[in-house]
This record gives sequence, structure tokens and C-alpha cells, in this order.
Amino acid sequence: MMAKILFIDDNEDQLRLSKKAFERYDSNIEVYVAKSVEEAFDLLDKEEIQVIFVDYALKGSNGIKFIKELSMNGVKIPAVLITGRGDEKTAVEAMKAGAYDYVTKDVGYFDVLPHVYKKVLEKYHAEKEIEKVQQRLVEFNERLLLTNSIIKELNEDLNLNHTAKVFLDGAIRITGADSGLLTIYEGDKHIITIQQGIELPEQLVKALLLETEGLNIYNDLSKDESIFSGLVKYNVRSLINAPLSLLENHRGAIFMMSDLENVFTETDLRSLDILFDSGCASLRNSLLFQIISRSQKFWQDTFDAISDIIFAINDQQEIIKCNRAFAEMLGIDIKKVIGKRVDELEIEHPLFYCCKKYINERKSGSAELSHGGIQCIASTFLTNTPEGERIKIFVVKDVTELRRLKEQLYHADKLASIGQLVSGVAHEINNPLTGILGYTELLKMKVKDEALVAELNKIYKAAERCKRIVENLLTFSRQKPPERTFVDINELIDSAIELRVYWLRSNNIEVIREYGANLPAMFVDPQQLQQVFINLIVNAEYAVLETKKENRWIKIRTYKKSDDRVCLEFEDNGVGIPEDSINRIFDPFFTTKPVDKGSGLGLSISHGIIKEHNGEIRVESTPGEGTTFFIELPVKSL
Repeated sequence: MMAKILFIDDNEDQLRLSKKAFERYDSNIEVYVAKSVEEAFDLLDKEEIQVIFVDYALKGSNGIKFIKELSMNGVKIPAVLITGRGDEKTAVEAMKAGAYDYVTKDVGYFDVLPHVYKKVLEKYHAEKEIEKVQQRLVEFNERLLLTNSIIKELNEDLNLNHTAKVFLDGAIRITGADSGLLTIYEGDKHIITIQQGIELPEQLVKALLLETEGLNIYNDLSKDESIFSGLVKYNVRSLINAPLSLLENHRGAIFMMSDLENVFTETDLRSLDILFDSGCASLRNSLLFQIISRSQKFWQDTFDAISDIIFAINDQQEIIKCNRAFAEMLGIDIKKVIGKRVDELEIEHPLFYCCKKYINERKSGSAELSHGGIQCIASTFLTNTPEGERIKIFVVKDVTELRRLKEQLYHADKLASIGQLVSGVAHEINNPLTGILGYTELLKMKVKDEALVAELNKIYKAAERCKRIVENLLTFSRQKPPERTFVDINELIDSAIELRVYWLRSNNIEVIREYGANLPAMFVDPQQLQQVFINLIVNAEYAVLETKKENRWIKIRTYKKSDDRVCLEFEDNGVGIPEDSINRIFDPFFTTKPVDKGSGLGLSISHGIIKEHNGEIRVESTPGEGTTFFIELPVKSL
């Protein structure tokens, strides 16, 4: 296949000499020429051009403008600027516009063009490879984050049914499968089978289990001659199957299925490897827990496999039994722990501190304890040994991460409920407002008294303002995927202020707007940024209300910092932020407000939104004088 390049120049002699230079260099390179930008774009629509050489001086345009147009039109072909100007300014401007290289029209420069072509093509291909690698890395990181969340969920409950469902669902999500099943047998005894998106008979499930050896991909079962081809009648075309590493005498397998051919890849297998270790470990823990619940004779064999901390003490508070998790927490060999009194173990571990706090309870029960940032659930069970000795058994589960996630989910659910409530109320208000506006218009048409018309205009304007507030509420509460568009940043701030105008006026807080004129339209998600602005305004309201000052104000500035950056400032004359808190102000759940005044999520969410827009947010504060939040946003952030 011949390589194709394009020269754009309105000088025929230059085009002819350039073409000859490439003919001498390589006869397999086909050179196309265009004398204008329009002609060039016509050629680009018809031919698969590899590299473009464009002259700086073109009639009615120039090479740099053309290169910018390429980028704006989504044409991803490397372009080289040819210029008679040898100055550094032109070169820098060309590279900023997106040129891969530039060539100065020095003596004999035609002979240089083929070498520039080769260098640019190599650079272009290298960048494409880097993009592919980066994309694969992004996909891997996304799968890794998903895998970590699944692993956390696996460890939340020892119930076998829960563990199997979470494991199977996670494997299906990671591979993008349509359906799947997980089955476990103990010898010939069926323990559990979980099916998702498919219903296979038990006899077929067992046959599939017995045939599963190693991690395998089948991307066209219609051409397969093994037992797995029987899945075709159940509309399965592709399959990943793998055995599960379980307890002795237990056999299990997991299957991910798709109704399409050639769906699964080696990348899916690598991603599953990470999940399988934790998933199989969780299944083993759940099976062990089930065995303990059903039969005491297996207790000793399974005791050390439980990840929660378990230990037992007698009336003298001597440790008579403990599992490996307890010994590992203490950093002491199990044999050295047995027989020791609890108060003889000088261990600073937070979980052990929690155990010691609960050690003197004289009854069975459960309590949630915390120390050193660690939260745990400590459960105690009073019983007697076969010899009649009274003992107390402790089970301690670290739930720090679980509590943090539940608290975050609680706040998220609460915010979602508020959004739904606001949306419903706004819709209810919107209907009578429409009637008020309509009937006011009719009255204005019928009434001749100018004084009465003036009063009707006041009613109409007030109703219009209510309608704008309702529309802003609907926009703010609407749940939708992030969607960016070009907006006027000043108008977006005004819409946020409009939502808080009642509280601002009722608390006698002045809003000073110092908006920059002729700011460029910003490519942002309006709903997300409006959320940021409302968070900052609400925080400023709270801060100024905490002061004794009579003159309370919030000042909002917007201005263009450079050609590609716009700045926003939210300043207040409130109480300020304490010095020991300002470095944590964007941390999730950190707040300086009372419990009933804030969740500590507003600034954390705002920080995340600004970062997603490739922007920056920072804060400066002087206690007793006020606080300023600075936001910088790129003019266009894709």
C-alpha cells in the first residue's frame, strides 16, 4: 500500500519541487497537492493522507490557521508547517496550534522534507502506541477499582449464599458477561449453586463442573466438541470457566457466559486472577463458618481460618484459646499467648484496647467500640467447658471501613431524597404559577386603567421570578449523567444565588457581584458547577452569620486570568477558618459546623467536581476576618 502525503501551497513551483524531492526519496510515496485550504479539505475527505505539509503563507489564510482548523474538525493527521520566517515566535505558535514540526525555507530545504516526513510519521505512530497503552492502563485501573470494591463487599458477611452471589456478580461485571453461575459440591453432596441471567438443570451444572480444569476461554461454542457446546441451546456462544480453590474434599467452579461470539479476552483472565484469590478466600471463610455452625467436631480445624479475632478467657482472665488472627494482631506466637492474663499483654493495638475495655462485662452481648480511629464490633458469649469451667468467648470484627462506607451511603441517600423532594415540590408549584402568569396576561389585555396595569405588571414579574426559581430548583435537583456544554459562567453563578436569595435577604447578607465582562463561554457541566457554587454560598452564609458584624457580605468575582484560564473568587467577611482546620477543609466528612448544620461532604464533593473539570480550588482564610475560595477553570476542558 502506497504512502500518501499532502502539500498545501499556492506557489506551483514550490509544489512541483516538493513533489520531486519525494519522488527521488521513495517512489512508493504518492504526493497530493492543493493550492488552497478548501482544496485541501476536499482531498482529505477522499484520500487517506498520512502527513500534511502546509505553507505558512496562503491566500486568504495561513498554515497555522489551517492546522487549528484540522484540530477543530477532528482531523487527526500530523501536520508540518513550512515557513519562510525563521523566527522562534512563528515556530512556537505553530507547535501550540498542533503542528508536529516546522521547516524553514533555507537553501536546499526540499531535500530535508523526506527526512522530516519520516521523523514525523515515527513520532505520530509512537504517540498512537502511547495512547493505546494509556487506554489499556485506564481500563486496568477501572477494573482494579471495581475489583477492590467487590473484595470489600465479599468480606462484609460470612454467609455462604451472600459470598457466592457477590463473587459471581463481581466476575460477571468485570468480564462484561451476560450471565453466569457458581456451583460448589462437597464430594457428591451439592452445597450451593447460584445462577444469574440463566437457568441450567442441575444435571448439566454438575457435568460442567466435572469438566472444568483450569481457567479457559471458549469464544465460539458452536465449533466446540466438548460438553460445553451443549450450552449453545441455552443461547450461550462464549464462555469463561474456572475451578474454585476451596477446602479439602470440596469442588467448585464459576462460569461467565455471553450470547455473543468472541467476547472474552486475555485481559479478562488477568482481571479475574486478582478477584479469584480474594473470592476463593472468602468462599473458604464462608464454608468454614458454615461448618462451625453445623458441627462442633470441626471447630478446631476451622478456628484459625476465620479472619475475625476470636479468643476465650476464664474467670482469672487468662487466655485459654485464641485464633491466629488474635495472635497476629498482638504480634505474638499463639503458643506464647495461651495462659497469659489479659493485663499482662502490653499491646498498643487499637483492637486489643477495645477488647480490654469490654473484658469485665459479666454477660453475653455485643457492643460497638472505637479507639485510635479504629471501630469494631465486640461480641461476648458466656458458656462452660465440658469440664464445667466458666469461660467467656470474644469475637471482634474490624468494621472501620464498613462504617465509613455506610455513613457515606447514608449521606448520599439523604441528598438524593432531598433532590427528589425538591423536584416534586417544584413541579407542584410550577402548575399554579403557569396559571397566574396566563391569567395576569389576560387581565392586562382587558384592563384599561394604567394604575391597575402597573399593579398587574408587578404580579407578573413576581410570578416570573418564582418561575425562574422553580426552574433553577428543577435543574439543580435533576439527576442525570455528567453532561458538559458551553455556558455563561456569570449567569450560572446568578442561578445559584437565585436559589439562596430568600435566606440571604432574610439574614440581611449583601451579595456583591464583581463579574468580569466578555468572559469566554465555559465548557462545563452546569449542574455540577451550580452545586459547587451553592455549597460555597451556603458555607459563606453560615460563616457571616456566626459574626457580630452588622455589615455582612459575600463578594463574588469573576475574571479572565489568561487566554485559557478563568478565575472565580467567593469571599466573605465571616468568622474565618481556624488554622488547624484549613489543611483538612476538603477532606470527606470533615466539618467545622455542628452536627446538625453540615455533613462535611460539600467541600469534598466540590473539590472533586473542580478536579474533574481540570481546574483548581484553594482557600485562604484569616480567623475573625473572613475566607476566600479561589477557583480556576480552563476555558475549554474536554
